[in-house]
Amino acid sequence: MKLDFLQHNITKLLSQRNGLLVVVGLMSLSHLILGTALLFKSERIILIPPHIKRSFWVEGKKVSKEYLEEMGVYLSKLFLDLSPSSFPYNHETLLKYATPEAYGALKKQLLRDGKHYTSLQLSTHFKPAQVTANPETLEVEVKGLLSSYVAGKHIRDSQETLSLKFTERGGGLLLERVTGGIPHEES
Repeated sequence: MKLDFLQHNITKLLSQRNGLLVVVGLMSLSHLILGTALLFKSERIILIPPHIKRSFWVEGKKVSKEYLEEMGVYLSKLFLDLSPSSFPYNHETLLKYATPEAYGALKKQLLRDGKHYTSLQLSTHFKPAQVTANPETLEVEVKGLLSSYVAGKHIRDSQETLSLKFTERGGGLLLERVTGGIPHEES
């Protein structure tokens, strides 16, 4: 009788042990899968600008369309909304967003434009009307009305298109290339 009781307890303990081994094995496997997923997951950085119109994000090498649009409008205004007194600040700010590869050529162009604005007493005001962003290629096209003034007198209005090519580095966008606009045409 005691032998049967002992045999029954041993069988019961072995089945409990086997059940616990299955649970521990499944938990270990799930930890391994979660750990591997964590290694390959990019961190999503939520950006909050001072004036929030829409939410946007950066995740790994991907950025939201809204972020591209906001950066495109911001930089296009720095490029085209100028006066002899504002261009030094605008150009200094623009150069902070340039890639190291594009910095030299962009600085040369901006210095040339600055001399042009000063010598003519030229002021321009840019009103973006349409923004087209492509998150896959990190390109933005900003179309709008550019009003030009010489010595405070309105000279002309023209429709201008500024194309901006970005590259993602370190969770942010850097300016790689700018084409279009007046007087920022590539030479």
